[in-house]
Amino acid sequence: MRINYNATAMRANNALNVADNRVSSSLLKLSSGLKVNRAKDNPSGYAIGRRMDAQIEGVSVATRNANTGISIIETSDGALTEVHEMLQRMNELAIKGATGTLTTADRATLDAELVQLKKEVTRIAKDTEFNGQTLLDGTFDLKGYTNDLSIKVGYYSDDVLVKKYEIDALTVVYNDDGKIDLDKTKATFVPGANFPKGSDITSVGENCVTITDGNGFEITLDIFEDNPQLMILTENNSTDTVANVRIMSDDDPIFKGDFSITLEYDGGTLKATPGNDATAKFLDGATINRLGNDVSISKGDEEITVQLTNDAVDLLDGTNIGGNNPNPGTQSSINVSLNLEVEYHVESKDLELDITGIGAMDTQIGANEGQTLAIRIPTISLQRLGLTGANLMTQDSSSDAIVAVKSAIAYVSAVRSRLGAYQNRLEHTVSSLDITNENMTAAYSRIMDVDMSEEMTTYTSQQVVSQAAVSMLAQANERPSQLLQLLQ
Repeated sequence: MRINYNATAMRANNALNVADNRVSSSLLKLSSGLKVNRAKDNPSGYAIGRRMDAQIEGVSVATRNANTGISIIETSDGALTEVHEMLQRMNELAIKGATGTLTTADRATLDAELVQLKKEVTRIAKDTEFNGQTLLDGTFDLKGYTNDLSIKVGYYSDDVLVKKYEIDALTVVYNDDGKIDLDKTKATFVPGANFPKGSDITSVGENCVTITDGNGFEITLDIFEDNPQLMILTENNSTDTVANVRIMSDDDPIFKGDFSITLEYDGGTLKATPGNDATAKFLDGATINRLGNDVSISKGDEEITVQLTNDAVDLLDGTNIGGNNPNPGTQSSINVSLNLEVEYHVESKDLELDITGIGAMDTQIGANEGQTLAIRIPTISLQRLGLTGANLMTQDSSSDAIVAVKSAIAYVSAVRSRLGAYQNRLEHTVSSLDITNENMTAAYSRIMDVDMSEEMTTYTSQQVVSQAAVSMLAQANERPSQLLQLLQ
């Protein structure tokens, strides 16, 4: 036996340290409720647990985001409910105004209410907000752009791929009543420029044209030209020559009888040359007035002034009209029946459409990058609804308003249907996220949480071992003193 180095006591002390560490670890687990408190407890489990914890927290936030998206949709749909009600009222007013039993005063009263309803639709679209963001003014509609300031991309369907589309020539023709003529409005598409086969202008609105291919592809172009270009046509729709204008005047003997001339329209210039007959069709109410070197052509409220060329026939003094002309005289102005066919159009060459596919409200509905839902809220406006020019002042305009309002009701119904589909999807998303959160939390618990009953058993056992180690260490420390008996 040795007294300088008590190896037995050292071994007992080491055993006590080990037992004490185990007791401390067990106490930490019991007090925290976690099986893995530090990386050394379970390195791989700790790493997995941290990732799962971040995923669980992300899923919880995504659930809140989805619920917020539902609130946004409910806010939008609530506003559109009132828009729907107002459109129904507009429909009633239009049907009432389409009957012939009403007086002008009656129609004015109906139109006054229509005007206020239209203003309220505009106000709702402008003022419906969520968290300071306007919802119905197109802020969250898909965006597209063109290289022509007078033509904008108003709408395109989800089937339109994100790319650039080219139109070689687009001619939008207006009727006498200012509405777009579907039959005369044409588009020439650049071959191989991304437009699907069969694409064509299939419908027109108040200030828009719609291009479809019959398979879900749809692009609506809004026309913003305030002053469409005047086009003068002959009977065969040629813009080169306007044949045969008949001048008739019984007020002055100089112009007694029928005289005909030919007007040529070339790049904005109206040229007059003598003619021998007058066979062209006359437009009701069309007149021509000559003041100085200008000719003013008017029909109703529409008027255009054009400049005569140097070799133009002088419509005032009668010179150069032809052999049947009596002695020249003078006249300050002359009214004539005019056989010009005119139309107004907007023309665009080499039109490029940039379909971006962006603009919708991207809602993060998952814990990872890219797990988003793009909520598209189409634009609500009088132009998009086709109600800008709707009025009830005449029986004909009331009949037109019936068609326009029904189209607007169909549009709003489609918008609400889209929003309802988004809401249903988000509600399913919330349910799915809740289940994911539940299952991931259970998995995280199996990795990180301690089994309290099992750990308590371990703690009790380790505590007994620790106490035994303390007792043995005490006895080991007493052993060298026993050697004194040998020295007596």
